[in-house]
Amino acid sequence: MNWQSFPFKDHPRKTIFLMLFLVLFAVGIYFSFGLYWMIVSMIFFCVSISAYFLPTKYTMDDNGVTIKGIVAVKTKKWSEFGSCYKDKNGILLSPFDKPTRLDSYRGTYIRFNNNSEEVTNFVKSKIEKKDERI
Repeated sequence: MNWQSFPFKDHPRKTIFLMLFLVLFAVGIYFSFGLYWMIVSMIFFCVSISAYFLPTKYTMDDNGVTIKGIVAVKTKKWSEFGSCYKDKNGILLSPFDKPTRLDSYRGTYIRFNNNSEEVTNFVKSKIEKKDERI
């Protein structure tokens, strides 16, 4: 199973609001602290939300999940995950069997692209198989 998630292109309404916010943020920093700090803060801010601006490719197979971004490739085996949690934008693969506060830090988030049911069913089948082996 292969697909690409590109929120910048897929959600034009959110993108417009984000761009307006970025402009207002930059203007506010410029008038408060000057040009140098505006540039520095915009670089940090844009890097921190780069997953929204850049496409991400996902591949799932019987071995695990591969996430390819512009800079890095991350590969995880199904045996590394203990549970999963679905929301409206994607599914969080957690290394823990039960919910913990560390899920968002240690987990792997997979974004949907009009394929939520397929991805959810595939992930649950792989994680449930792991539970059956124990």
